[in-house]
Amino acid sequence: MSSNRFDSPLTPRHQLAVVVVAAALIGAVFAPIVYANANEPSGTVAVVEIEGPVNTALADDVENELAEIRDNGSVEAVVLKIDTGGGAPVASERMYKAVQRTSEQMPVLAAVQEISASGGYYAMAPADDIYVLPTSIVGSIGLNARAPQTSPPVEGPSGPDKAGGNEIEGWARQQTLADTFINAMMAERGDRFELSREEVAHADVYLGTEAVQNGFADEIGSLTEAVHEAATRAGLESYSVDTRETGPDGGIPFLIRTDEQVFAVYSNDPGYGDVEPMGVAYVHLESVPHIDTVERFSEGSLPVDGEAGTAGTADPNTTSDTAPASGGVGA
Repeated sequence: MSSNRFDSPLTPRHQLAVVVVAAALIGAVFAPIVYANANEPSGTVAVVEIEGPVNTALADDVENELAEIRDNGSVEAVVLKIDTGGGAPVASERMYKAVQRTSEQMPVLAAVQEISASGGYYAMAPADDIYVLPTSIVGSIGLNARAPQTSPPVEGPSGPDKAGGNEIEGWARQQTLADTFINAMMAERGDRFELSREEVAHADVYLGTEAVQNGFADEIGSLTEAVHEAATRAGLESYSVDTRETGPDGGIPFLIRTDEQVFAVYSNDPGYGDVEPMGVAYVHLESVPHIDTVERFSEGSLPVDGEAGTAGTADPNTTSDTAPASGGVGA
């Protein structure tokens, strides 16, 4: 009978070989677990996603997330995952302040995906370093606004200018907003910019490769590389990543623009969504889709039962006080 049959008794030599093979298989299966147990994360890197138009809802969420992170003893570093063309000045300023407070407590890096321009750039400027992809777009430091329009003073109980406007004051207000943006950027990155203040104020945008050369960004690298660098600066040999989305589940507007103004549209159906004109904005215009007209019309202006008719076009800054208003966009 051959000794190669499966039912043959094992010799001590064969038994030893089986034990060695079994040990090797057990090691292969359990080695990753043992390694993980021996290398428990010593801290957490929080990735805060800041995406879409900068508005009040987004600023609320970013402020809340960063406040929670600062109070969370397990979070040792933050990476801002940025993809926004900008938006409202006040919301941009609020996020800027929240990032600034966080960077005083722990390493904060920014990782730009497709774009971080205007109000988006404002918000991330206090980060210790800005990572960009070669094709990312950054910059557009400045204010987008319509020319101030005047209206005659109106007599009222609280003063003649309560419902009126002054063109000189309007220009001054806009210049103050622009200067606030530029001054903040010079304070944060003036020692890194290879451009003068006047050149920065031109509101140009730059590809990632250019941005690293002129000081608008610091490193060419991916989100993963930014996370690893943040962990290294926090002294973490091993770490976990906690990704935090910002902005509510719904209600974030998208932006559109005409030749004259930028509008926020609060609907997935731009034909009938509410439309809100933005008087001033820290927004990169090239990132905002252009349309020919934006209309405000009342329900009574719509065709009924197939009847011919057109919606009445009005000043995009006004709505009717007597009829329910909806926003319409015409391409």
